[in-house]
Amino acid sequence: MIKLIAFDLDGTILRDNKEVAGRSLEALERAAEKGIRIVPATGRLYEGLPEEIRSLPFVRYVIAANGAEVYDAARREVLRRAELTLEEARRILDYVKGEPAILGCYRDGKGWMDGEELSRMEEYAQSPELAKIMKRVYTPVDGMKKFLESSDHTVQKMMLFYSDLRARERMLARMEEELGDMAVSTSVPNNIEINAREATKGGALKFLCEYLDLNREESAAFGDGTNDIAMIRQAGRGIAMKNACPEVLEAADEVTGSNEEDGVAAWIEGYLTGDR
Repeated sequence: MIKLIAFDLDGTILRDNKEVAGRSLEALERAAEKGIRIVPATGRLYEGLPEEIRSLPFVRYVIAANGAEVYDAARREVLRRAELTLEEARRILDYVKGEPAILGCYRDGKGWMDGEELSRMEEYAQSPELAKIMKRVYTPVDGMKKFLESSDHTVQKMMLFYSDLRARERMLARMEEELGDMAVSTSVPNNIEINAREATKGGALKFLCEYLDLNREESAAFGDGTNDIAMIRQAGRGIAMKNACPEVLEAADEVTGSNEEDGVAAWIEGYLTGDR
């Protein structure tokens, strides 16, 4: 029996226009009424969740920043942290120097980006909708190096955004080979995300199930990007979206409809009626 459902946002429960369909909200509500825990699991920060998701009264726990945080919204408390050290963040900054990309980071529950790079966001965002979201999430700073060294705080995640997808593929292959002590993944077709090695959605899901005294087999998870693979594998039932990347499709136990087809809602509806 499923007692917890975790789901990615972008490319999963959100449609391409970054909106969540009424059908999906209704399916989540029906599942919650059956006593199933509803857990958004995203690369975004908690504050970056769409208001339609964040305001749902039954959404208490959130896996944020690719698993760097497990957040209890009811108590406004971080239950688990897995963040990059300042030394690791500096290393990444040096590693990507000269890349044809813009760089952002999450620290202290907020997004930060060099002001000059942030002003060029439209050149690098995947869509106008994503550009608007990112401009809301990121606060401009006077140089990323200066910002990182302004305190000894740890960093939740660092991200690169590319307009040249071939350059992105080259760097992604390099990082996967040369940054083996970190978690390297993607969530949208033009980005690269770097987290601490322990910061994966799968690790966060494992922690949350143990925290809630649930067995692994009592969880289901939905995703589409490589940052969802660990969660797909950790869940008792890992479900890939039809639009998922090949690696997620290979890792999943089953496949549902695409994000444009409200695939998460369709699976939940089928599960609740006994068709799955």
